[in-house]
Amino acid sequence: MTDVSISILGGGIGGLCAALALRQVGFEPTVYERTDELRPVGSGIWIPPNGMAALAVLGVAEAVEERGVALDRTVIRTTTGRTLTSTDLRARASAVGLERTMVSIRRSALQDVLVDRLPDDSLELGVEGAAVDPERPAIRFADGTERTTDLVVGADGIRSITRRTLFPEQSVRYADGVTYRGLVETPLPDRASRDATAIWGRSKRFGYSAVGRNRAWWFAVLPVDAPDEVPELGADELAERYDDFPDPVSDLVAATDRLVRTPLTDLPPLERWHRNRVTLLGDAAHAMTPNLAQGSAQAMEDAVVLAACLREQGVGRRALHEYESRRKPRADRISRQSRLQGRLGQLERPILTGVRNAVFRLMPSAVMGRQVERQFAVDF
Repeated sequence: MTDVSISILGGGIGGLCAALALRQVGFEPTVYERTDELRPVGSGIWIPPNGMAALAVLGVAEAVEERGVALDRTVIRTTTGRTLTSTDLRARASAVGLERTMVSIRRSALQDVLVDRLPDDSLELGVEGAAVDPERPAIRFADGTERTTDLVVGADGIRSITRRTLFPEQSVRYADGVTYRGLVETPLPDRASRDATAIWGRSKRFGYSAVGRNRAWWFAVLPVDAPDEVPELGADELAERYDDFPDPVSDLVAATDRLVRTPLTDLPPLERWHRNRVTLLGDAAHAMTPNLAQGSAQAMEDAVVLAACLREQGVGRRALHEYESRRKPRADRISRQSRLQGRLGQLERPILTGVRNAVFRLMPSAVMGRQVERQFAVDF
């Protein structure tokens, strides 16, 4: 299929996974990335079992496990240390036929694994997309040049140029908060070394896990009314905001050299993802808040399913329709669940947080387990 030209806009996790998946079924796509070098955004990432299943299809799951930490459970606690929920990740993954558990890994390490599996000539850096013509199809770049191609995959993130060209009426929405993230050179207590831990307080949250023997990553979520009001806090200032949270929260923040600050945003469900022979993938199609750790995993699933549809149906509208019909309902559902989870975690009024905590504590583990299993269940 080397005579078929496929162009991928965006060299993030979704775009790189799409390139790997397409190469596996015989295509030789080109990835166009606007930055001069691939710079991972953020600090760490949790890849849930469904994401690991997609990476296994791409042949990189073992390499990701070697670079990260395989986790045993997710735990949500209150600021007093009381457990609201605890999920056995291996058991829930096994229940839906998956072999791998959640992996905690530095974004830069994940990116390195993906890039290492691609030939150098499949990546073109410093090339910024300006618009897409779905009728030909063709990509117009910021320097005025154009490339005609058989298929365009818009994996260019939440601010996607591809989506803006296809569906200009669609815009991202603010999720009433800001996330700070960081990497720390420090070991976690033994009891937390295999956990993905989240702590819910009043209006703010914190989460952390190990990404190596002596390294951890963390995230902190603060409520902010508008994205232009996001505070630029230093590590010491942010640590003070969490001085009512249990150890090791404040210590993790205070020991961080570089904070990454990101307003929480997502994308309302689109009516469709493709037009003619141009389609969206990952955050460009279904950007979601990070509350379920599913954003990157859904992009990984997109990549695997898109490649399968193109292999089975050929490069055309029929394949893109099949890809969208298989992926869109699931991605939209998980996006809605993620936004709801964020709202629950950011409740401010004491009476509401009390009710929330009581509901989570009293919810039968089987009910919570079924919800998690539905998130993990894949169809490839």
